[in-house]
Amino acid sequence: MEITVALAGNPNVGKSTLFNILTGMHQHVANWPGKTVERREGICKFEGHTLHIVDLPGTYSLTANSVEELIAREFIIKERPNVVLAIVDASSIERNLYLVAQLLEITDKVVIALNKMDLAEAKGYGIDVVGLEASIGVPVVPIVARKAQGIRELVERTIAVASGTEKTKPKLIRYSALEDAIKQIKALLGEQTIDSYMPDWLALKLLEGDPEVERFLKEFLPDEVWRKIDRVRNRNERAPILIADARYAWIREALAKNLRKPPKGVITVTDTLDHILAHPLIGLSILIVIFVCIFWLTFKLSEPFVTALDDFFHLLAEWLEAHLPFGSFVKGLLIDGALAGFGAVASLLPVLIVFFLLMGILEDSGYMARIASVMDGLMHIFGLHGKAALPFVLACGCNVVGIMSTRILESERDRLLTILLNPLMPCSARLSVMAFFTAAFFPPHLRTPIMLSFLLLSLLSVFIAGVILSLFVVKGERMPLLIELPVYSIPNTRTVFMFVWHKVIMFLKRASVFIVCVSMLVWLLSNLPAGAPMHMTFLGMLGKLLRPFGELIGLDWRACAALITGFLAKENSLATLSVLYGGAGEGFIESLRNAMTPLQAFSFTLFQMLYIPCATTVVTIWLETRSIKWTALAIAYPFLLATILTASIYNLATLLM
Repeated sequence: MEITVALAGNPNVGKSTLFNILTGMHQHVANWPGKTVERREGICKFEGHTLHIVDLPGTYSLTANSVEELIAREFIIKERPNVVLAIVDASSIERNLYLVAQLLEITDKVVIALNKMDLAEAKGYGIDVVGLEASIGVPVVPIVARKAQGIRELVERTIAVASGTEKTKPKLIRYSALEDAIKQIKALLGEQTIDSYMPDWLALKLLEGDPEVERFLKEFLPDEVWRKIDRVRNRNERAPILIADARYAWIREALAKNLRKPPKGVITVTDTLDHILAHPLIGLSILIVIFVCIFWLTFKLSEPFVTALDDFFHLLAEWLEAHLPFGSFVKGLLIDGALAGFGAVASLLPVLIVFFLLMGILEDSGYMARIASVMDGLMHIFGLHGKAALPFVLACGCNVVGIMSTRILESERDRLLTILLNPLMPCSARLSVMAFFTAAFFPPHLRTPIMLSFLLLSLLSVFIAGVILSLFVVKGERMPLLIELPVYSIPNTRTVFMFVWHKVIMFLKRASVFIVCVSMLVWLLSNLPAGAPMHMTFLGMLGKLLRPFGELIGLDWRACAALITGFLAKENSLATLSVLYGGAGEGFIESLRNAMTPLQAFSFTLFQMLYIPCATTVVTIWLETRSIKWTALAIAYPFLLATILTASIYNLATLLM
C-alpha cells in the first residue's frame, strides 16, 4: 500500500528529527513551486507499505498570514494526503493543540505524535495519553523522536488510519455563538464544494477574516452575493475573537482530566541558562565569543583536509597533463579550466562540512533561537528583526549559506531584504584576500587596525544599504519578532548528520556545474587569441578597457582584470594577479609591492570586499528569488556602493598625502 503522509507542526517541535528518522537517506529537498520555502520529501518503507512523507513548513496556525501557513493548508486541502501526522510538543501541549484544532477542521485523517515526552516528564507534566485520545477522537501516540522511541507504534497507527482499519471520530469544535452566521454564509456560497474547499470551512474563514480566502472567493462570487456576505460579517465583528475562544475552549475541555501541570515557580535548567545566554548584554558578549570560536575551529579543523584536497588535485592535474591524448590547448581548457573550477568547489567542502557541523550542533541544542532574541535590537537598525541576524552570521562563512538560510524568515519582505544585504558581509574567501594584502603591504603594528577598518567599512556599507533599501526599494511593514525559545538539549547525532549532509549536497548541486562552466570561460578569455601574451588576450583587453574606471579607484588594468576573475570566486583574484604581475611565492609579493602602493592595495582590498558577489552567490540569489530584477539589483548596488566608497577614500587620501 502506498500512503501519502503530511507532517505538520509548530516550529521547534521535533518535526525535522522525526522526518529524518522516518526517511533516513531517502530524502529529496527542493522548493515549493513558485516559492522560496524549502520542500522536503522522503520515503519510508515499513512491512510492505511505502509511506511518502511530505514535511510541511512549521507553522502555528492555518490562517494565511504567512507563506508557510498558506503552503501547509493548501497542500492538505488540495493534495488530500492519506494522513496528516501532527507533531505536538508534550511540554507545551496547550499551545500546540491550537494547530491540531485547525487541522481537524479540514480533515479527520489525523494522527497526533506526542513528542518530547521525556522533557514533559522532566518539567513535571503528567499526560493521560489514553484519556486524551478519547477526548480528541484521533490516535495519540507518545514518542521521543530524538531517541527514536515510540516510532514503530506511530507508523503502525498511521498506516491503520490510512487504510481505514482504525476509524477516527474527532470531536469537533462548537462555534455556538456563530452558528447562525455560518449557516447564512453557507447558504450564500451554496452547498457545492468550491475548488476542493468545503462550504463550512470557507464560511468559518470568511468570518475569521482570512485574506487568501477573501481574495479567492471574490473571483467566484457575484458582487451582490459578496455584499450580502459582508453584511453578515459586519454583524459579527467579534467573530475572530469568538473563533479563537471556541478553539481554546475545545483545548481546555480535551485537557481538563488528562493533563497534570507542574507546580508553579519551578525553575528549569533552560530558565537558568536563558538568564545568562538570552541577556541583552551578557548574551551578546557570549554570542561574539561563540562565533569567534566557530570561525577559528572551522578553519583550524578543515585546514589539513583543504591542503590534502589541493595536493590531490595538483597531482591529478599533473597525471592528466602527462596522459591525456590531446593538444596543449584542449589540455589547458580541461585541466586549468574545468578541473581547476571543480577543484575550487571541492576545496570548499571541508570548510563547509565543519561549519555546518558546528551550526547543526547549535541548531539542535536550541541555542540558535537565542541568537535572534539577543540580536533583535541591533537588527532594527536595518529595518529587520532578530531572526535576520542568523543569515548575516552564517554569511561570514559563506554568502551562499547565508542566503540559503533566509528561509527561516516568515516575511517575504524580510527575506528579500536580507538576501539583498547578505553579499556585503565579508565571506571567508574575501577575508583571506584581505588578510593577504594586509600582511603584504602593512607593517605588523598596523595590521590589526587595518583589518578592523575593513570590517567596520563592510558593516557601515550594510547599514547604509539597509536603510536605503528598506526605505525606498523593499518597502513594507516590518514584522515583529515572534519566536519560540525551545528547551536546551544535547544535540542528536543523526539529526546533525542529516543537517550537514543535505546542506553540503545542496551546495554541490547548485554550485559545481556552474563554476566549472565559468572556469572554462575565464580560461578561454585569458588564453585567446592562442599564443598571445596575457595583455593581448581577451581578458587583458577587457582589463585595459576598464583602465579609466581603475584610475578612479587607483588601480591599473591588471588589478581590474583580477577583479573580473574574482567574480568566479574571490580568491581567484590572487591567482590572476600572480599571473599578470609575474612571479610566485615571495617573488609574487615583491612584484605586487613594486607595482602597488599601500594605498592602492587598500583600495583593491576594499573594493574586493564590497563589489559584486561571486558567481555562486549570484546563482543562489536567483534560485531563491526567481527574479532577474532582484538578482540584477544584488549585483548592481554593491558595485555602485563599492565604487563610491573606494573612490572617495582613495582620492581623499591622495589629496591629503
